[in-house]
Amino acid sequence: MVNNFSLRQLEEAAREEGADRAKVLPAREIVIDERVRLKCLVPLCPNYGRNLMCPPNLPSVEESRRIIRLYQWALLLQVQGPTSEKGEGPEKAVVYQYADKLHRVVNSLERRLQGMGYLLAAGLIGGSCRLCDECVGQGSREPCRHPFRARPSIEAMGINVAATAAKVGWGIAPLPLGREVVWT
Repeated sequence: MVNNFSLRQLEEAAREEGADRAKVLPAREIVIDERVRLKCLVPLCPNYGRNLMCPPNLPSVEESRRIIRLYQWALLLQVQGPTSEKGEGPEKAVVYQYADKLHRVVNSLERRLQGMGYLLAAGLIGGSCRLCDECVGQGSREPCRHPFRARPSIEAMGINVAATAAKVGWGIAPLPLGREVVWT
């Protein structure tokens, strides 16, 4: 049984790993909405069908909903940092460095939790997996090059990040990007 003290410890561990913000919430408060998954198709994401951690290679939104409901708690993370432009051109690398940081924090926390006996702990990342310059992709019959680090996109699982973040009193960076990037 997880108590409030250990939940606070989990939030602190996330900050120690590099998250700027961390908040535990009941898993039932995660907002799942089929329209979020639709945004993988409209407008068509360039990773759709090309990245093993993106649709259609992931569980359906309904399957995601059932899986998430099996968990009692969820940990919401944010990393953020300054940006000077709109996230295009050379600035795109700066924007993605924060996404990559979030990915590392998720992987580290998942390993830590599994080491503590939470064997079914599972992390999701913001946006598409970017561990490889080019994913082996759907139809290649090649396995993922990083099976222990690659994680599904939170949005591709149908999770409404903005609505879930609002439940803990957080906002997310609006699009197009301004002078700050926030990955949740």
